[in-house]
Amino acid sequence: KPTQAQGLCGLTHCYTDTRTGVLGEKRKMKVILKILKYVFIILFSLILILYVSLNIYVKSKEVKVDKNELLRLSTISLSEEQIKIASIVLNGNSNPEFHNYIFLINDAFSKRNYVALATAFSYIGEHDNDNFRKSTSNERRIIELATKRFIMKKIDYVTCYNYIFSKYYFGNNMYGLSDASNFYFSKQYTELTDKEFISLCLLLHNPTYYDFRNEKNRKRCEEELSRIYLLYQKE
Repeated sequence: KPTQAQGLCGLTHCYTDTRTGVLGEKRKMKVILKILKYVFIILFSLILILYVSLNIYVKSKEVKVDKNELLRLSTISLSEEQIKIASIVLNGNSNPEFHNYIFLINDAFSKRNYVALATAFSYIGEHDNDNFRKSTSNERRIIELATKRFIMKKIDYVTCYNYIFSKYYFGNNMYGLSDASNFYFSKQYTELTDKEFISLCLLLHNPTYYDFRNEKNRKRCEEELSRIYLLYQKE
């Protein structure tokens, strides 16, 4: 604190020192904020580069699925309502259309595009089996993911549903909906009731767990059948 002898001169020096201190603190804060800004920009750039690189790598692993080949291998043609039911069982919702996620991680863990993944898995097994078997488990997952993304962008969902319902296993050595329908219900797949079709969709999803002919599974199958049928009725 300035003395009386120092007078106004002392007060001026005191104010100047205080002001200089405040300005110094402001400059320090600006420098810190500028450093943080550059650190953020560098980190964001690195993450962006890694993300783009990962997408490029995954895309390089995709198998180019031929739509005409899928059509050739399909032996059935599901109705619009059957596809809706199948979507509830396999995707968890009644919208069968593929949803293209912006982020790769969403595609890796989302159940919504299950049919695209199932199509990829079956197609790769038939057309690129040797290379696929030689790959490590992690490489296989990347190939499946990449091919799934290719299918979602290039092939319509109706083709994929018809393909997997023509090719997949329905338990008791039955492959394809047509044979499964004859085996389990002694009728053509076009004649199935909604509940019968749901039962076969559950078999496709997990032929052991949802084997409704097995007494041990009967209660579980009936409960799941009722749940899915109710969801379908609400749509």
